[in-house]
Amino acid sequence: MRSDVRFVGDRARRDAEELSRVLERRREDETVDVELLRGRSAELAASIDSDWASVVLLAVWNSLREPTEPARPHVKRALELLQRMPDSGSSRALVDLANLVSACWLSHEADVTELAPIWQSSDPDQAVTILISGASLPTTFDACSLMADVTGSIRAIAEILSLQSDPGEMFSAEDFPHLSRLPASGEARPIWLALFLRMSLIIRLAPFEPGIAPLSKQFSTQLYSETGESIVLGYAEITSLLISLEDEVASYPVISSAGACWTSCYLLADSLAPWLLAAIQQTTLREHVISQPFEDKVVSLLRSHGFRAGSVDANGTWTTQSGKERLHCDEKNPGQIDVLATRDDDVFVLECKSIFSMGRIRNIAEKLGLHSHSWRTTLRKKREWVEKALHRDADLSLVVVEGIQAYTSEQEWKGESPLITFETLSQLLDAAALQSDDSRDA
Repeated sequence: MRSDVRFVGDRARRDAEELSRVLERRREDETVDVELLRGRSAELAASIDSDWASVVLLAVWNSLREPTEPARPHVKRALELLQRMPDSGSSRALVDLANLVSACWLSHEADVTELAPIWQSSDPDQAVTILISGASLPTTFDACSLMADVTGSIRAIAEILSLQSDPGEMFSAEDFPHLSRLPASGEARPIWLALFLRMSLIIRLAPFEPGIAPLSKQFSTQLYSETGESIVLGYAEITSLLISLEDEVASYPVISSAGACWTSCYLLADSLAPWLLAAIQQTTLREHVISQPFEDKVVSLLRSHGFRAGSVDANGTWTTQSGKERLHCDEKNPGQIDVLATRDDDVFVLECKSIFSMGRIRNIAEKLGLHSHSWRTTLRKKREWVEKALHRDADLSLVVVEGIQAYTSEQEWKGESPLITFETLSQLLDAAALQSDDSRDA
């Protein structure tokens, strides 16, 4: 069996190198019949030997490490499609595999074209461009902190799982804004177990970097509970915790082929942020673990620029760095206000939205498109309530989002309650502060 696995690995690496060259040539090849491939991704996937092709695509994906590499997302889409196929074909021709990746590329372009009416308006200056990348995921900061000290991270997770330490004691809120809020027990415990397994495998696979490698069926890692009972995680847990039947290879980059599971140190490390975000999304902890830290982050930014800032609860109590203050208004508060900030003559009313960017692109598009008014409508009502409670006009109302990189034309600022990223808000505040300093110097 060991020689068979070695043969599969060697062949996959050779085929992956050749497939990468074929895909590279196709970028400039004008003779490729695009119409022949368009809409045929499922048909092509059904004709290919998925056991062979999945490991090859995994190796190609592992080699494409630049986030801007254009073929990278389409290789993943082809891999996801192969994993979904109920039956395997027989073709092991690299040209067929290249055709599948190309067809997935064309399918993605078709999806984007279909969504264009949501992103665009009749005025071309008001078109919206949305970019979602791994770097923009809320949990990326936690993942980077985990990888900064892998051994220390594993020890900390082991202590949490043994119920000897609270996550907030082992992981600082500064370096782990979300993991520090994740409970040690209850519905969060499977997340900690899977995280311990992933980090253990990253160490085990490090000597094989930068290639993919098979995971031995003899692999095991263990830890002990406070009662002395051992918890053993082995090959069975790899297949149950690290392989997904859904379209989630970015979160579960493990492929079963030739009687072994295949992945790489890099792919597992790269999957930490999307997997952690998706795992938390499936629990009831998202509000506390993901959304609240983002609101706190926005509040801290405004306070650092001299604002008195904080949330206003449904009863009208405004909590700032100065304490609590009850805001009085004859009308009922339309709901919690994520951030109310005042400074001198400035009044800002902000809604904070942490986007689940691992969700379906159409759902994201409908929330962020120019003609989606639910967030803006709610914010308008809250702004009107604040103006009546403070007896003054609000200068600015914004929907601040995380989880995406969103670029909009300045024309959107002529509308109501623009939608911006946290980074854009920070840049605006810095620019305003610089302008104020220049005015005083003048």
